Amino acid sequence: MKPLTSKERIDANNLIAQANRKDFDAAHVTAVSVVGPADSGKTSIIEALLSRLDPKIGAAAIIANPTADREVSRIIRHGYQAVPLLTDNLTAIQVRETLPRFDLHQLDLLLIESVYDPLSPVEFDLGHHIRIGVCSAADQDAKVAEYQLLITTSDLVLLTKTDLLPLVTFNFDVFCQGVQRLKPGLDVIQTSVHRNQGIDTWLKWLEFHAPSNKRTSSAPRLFHPFAKWFHN
Repeated sequence: MKPLTSKERIDANNLIAQANRKDFDAAHVTAVSVVGPADSGKTSIIEALLSRLDPKIGAAAIIANPTADREVSRIIRHGYQAVPLLTDNLTAIQVRETLPRFDLHQLDLLLIESVYDPLSPVEFDLGHHIRIGVCSAADQDAKVAEYQLLITTSDLVLLTKTDLLPLVTFNFDVFCQGVQRLKPGLDVIQTSVHRNQGIDTWLKWLEFHAPSNKRTSSAPRLFHPFAKWFHN
């Protein structure tokens, strides 16, 4: 059999992504892709979000990276289901093969963590509604130029490990300028799990941008517009 071309692979992936999104919509689940370079703090920021999430919100996670087996335990200890996928290039078909392990009708929020590879020519659609790009203050501010695909396909950027800013040469203003050159108007939220900084801001952003808040008033809502996602 003749190997698929890159375009054929992308087209096939997009069809599966559409099927994933249709299933998420039918179950009233908001699917959030959380993607960033290795060691950017993706699992830690997901942990921080889950620790602040209202317990009435049904949430689960897919963790996709070469060490996912080890990292899912960090999610499970917060009382949430998490499924590992040992891959560094997550695709929609892999997400689809994992979905039967969840009861989607018991979920409101599905977080899908994956690794961004700046050498990859494509960032696959997974069927998500929202994509969060994760960058780290432990990296170089000028590296944002290498993350062009990550930035341009994201709906929000989280800058993690900002407690390190006084100790490193990372310039936040230079980083934000680079983000704006790639995608004008894209928001950047500074976060630090050690200082509990920016987590509630991210939760409020997600609450505002959840697809359910854009449906008609007669449609079921994932998150009531006046309900708190986070608890004190």
